[in-house]
Amino acid sequence: AHAPPTWSPPLPPSATPEELEEATTLFFRQIYNREMQIPEVISMMREYSQHEPGHVRYEFCQRVIQNLFDECRYFPRYPPEELALTGELLGSLIRHDLVSSSNQWLAWRCVLEALKRPMKTKMFRFGIRALEQFLCKLPGCPLLCHHLTTIEHLATAYPTYVAYAAAIQNALPEDMRHATSLAPEAQAAYDMP
Repeated sequence: AHAPPTWSPPLPPSATPEELEEATTLFFRQIYNREMQIPEVISMMREYSQHEPGHVRYEFCQRVIQNLFDECRYFPRYPPEELALTGELLGSLIRHDLVSSSNQWLAWRCVLEALKRPMKTKMFRFGIRALEQFLCKLPGCPLLCHHLTTIEHLATAYPTYVAYAAAIQNALPEDMRHATSLAPEAQAAYDMP
């Protein structure tokens, strides 16, 4: 368990979109200046995501995640340290189910595209950093596992990750190996690694 967050966005109860955007910008600045650690960020995001849609904290949480997705196309321009931190944040958001099911594939695609980059690049390191945060979620993501097994240089650099993805695929019947997701009840029906 992590300590409760020490930072709270300066938002009035009925924040305007501009105030939400300003608070989100400040939030990311706190993260990239290392004034907040990723576990602290995730703790806060988990708390905020529990509020009802329309509540300022819920809307702030959604804005943070949306801004992260909006930034995806600019990730290759990020300095290496900030990009690694972003990978940790994205992977942690996936791990803690803070990415909505409608955005799940977008998040995975962002990671997969990074992992397809040459091994020595900062984008590949971003992809690894993100993937390492949510390896425990792979049994619920057969299609993602399939894609991971097709990246040859990933198998060379991180054979245990690819072997894990392949073992998940092999634990499933053929007709389920390309499912986008599997509910925990469905996962329990198979001998997952």
